[in-house]
Amino acid sequence: MIAIADSGSTKTLWLLSDGKGLEYTFKTIGFNPYFVTKDEVEYCLSAAFPREVKSTDITDVFFYGSGCSNCDNFAHLQSALAGFFGKANVNIYSDMLGTARAVLKHEAGVAAILGTGSNSCFYNGSEITGNAVSLGYILGDEGSGATIGKTFIKQYLEGKLDADLTRQIKDETGETITTVLNSVYKGEHPNRYLANFTKTINNHIEHPQMQAIMRNSFRDFFENYLLIYPDYLKYRIGFCGSIAFHFRDILLDELEKIGYSKENVLIINEVLPELLKYHSAK
Repeated sequence: MIAIADSGSTKTLWLLSDGKGLEYTFKTIGFNPYFVTKDEVEYCLSAAFPREVKSTDITDVFFYGSGCSNCDNFAHLQSALAGFFGKANVNIYSDMLGTARAVLKHEAGVAAILGTGSNSCFYNGSEITGNAVSLGYILGDEGSGATIGKTFIKQYLEGKLDADLTRQIKDETGETITTVLNSVYKGEHPNRYLANFTKTINNHIEHPQMQAIMRNSFRDFFENYLLIYPDYLKYRIGFCGSIAFHFRDILLDELEKIGYSKENVLIINEVLPELLKYHSAK
């Protein structure tokens, strides 16, 4: 039986599979090695691991996580996973490589994350050979939910949206300058708070101003995370993440404008099922 993990800073989704149809899923806190200790990893796994399975039944662990691009950083995570699973061969990779393997499998191309945050890489079918510079939602993350939400709420608070649309949004969200500023500057996770406004955008996506926000955001993403790769149109591009998935029609339309055909674009919402296909094929 193998274990595959898709880990962010706040949560880790796990999938266990025997390769014959028997599968288990569970969730733990995020195991970003910058923020968790070895003891926390071991405790959380012990509490959440399915009782129907013995941890020693796992032969291979494929862990894809944020904060795991530098092998010097995750020795304590490697030790915790090896200790918990006992007999397993533990493999730790970056979340970006997980995205590339999920969307492109063994095919060369551009892999991109469009969720709460954004990023991209060039993948040669085996490993990442080129990366965009990711600066987070304050300095970068163009096209991400957090940046889109920031653009939207700024226009809303500054009175730049149509009067009827503004009234509808106020009725739906109840947001005021006070609530927004408190959440952004005093809240624990302002990036997730801002990204949540994409649900409101989606509720009014037929409105020209909401269309403009999304289209401009995707164009900014292309400029910073796609056009940087030489001959990018020669390769397929694969996206994962909620923004790419829920706004796929607009994304595909904008990609067509820069030369992509729909046949060369892959969009998924969940990484784990695709990673299971990747590792099962191997």
